[in-house]
Amino acid sequence: MILLAALLLAIGLADFARPQDRPADRPALVRASVVGAVVTVLAVWGTGVDWWWAPIGIVAIIAWVASTPVDRAYPWPIVGLGLAVTSILAGSARLRVDGGWLTDWYDSLELQSLHDISFERFALTVGCLVFLVESANIIVRMVLAGTDAGVMASEQTLKGGRVLGPIERIFIFAMALSGQYAALTAVVAAKGILRFPEISRDVAGRKAEYVLVGSFVSWAVALIFVPLL
Repeated sequence: MILLAALLLAIGLADFARPQDRPADRPALVRASVVGAVVTVLAVWGTGVDWWWAPIGIVAIIAWVASTPVDRAYPWPIVGLGLAVTSILAGSARLRVDGGWLTDWYDSLELQSLHDISFERFALTVGCLVFLVESANIIVRMVLAGTDAGVMASEQTLKGGRVLGPIERIFIFAMALSGQYAALTAVVAAKGILRFPEISRDVAGRKAEYVLVGSFVSWAVALIFVPLL
């Protein structure tokens, strides 16, 4: 799982380095690619993974950054990310990890709460949390853009979702990871109740479609990695 953790962390931090409310210019794309490449190299070096994984990871991150501007709607970046994750999971059994400064640092931590948690699980959890902030927002926006332009138009009046979405995903991810499924259900139900008056006043149904599509995609991204942990 080290490679998956490194990929999610690098993509997540790369997406922090570029604007999310408008198409990124070339300097922003270069900056995001450099951030992702540096994180990938540090992750490979710090965990002792074979070095030939680094250029593969860098190419994957550059492809993600170059193909995910906020004003486009096509499935290939999401499909490509899914294939990359599937390939990593398939090749994890043959992955050779010798250990590095990151694993040594983790082993030196004297925190009782981490004694029963392996470094791989810790790293994957951190990678997922970082990915769920900006990168998951990009996925949700791409799906919304692919459903209906009218749905995306209504998003201009619901900009709070860019902040609430990551918070909601992190809560759902944490509750699912800790097995608090009753609390997770309560959060989902509460969102439906809070949104109902707003949706019921929307005669055209655009906000209802926006909320339903955005919420289900957001929840799916938050939950998809939980079985791996």
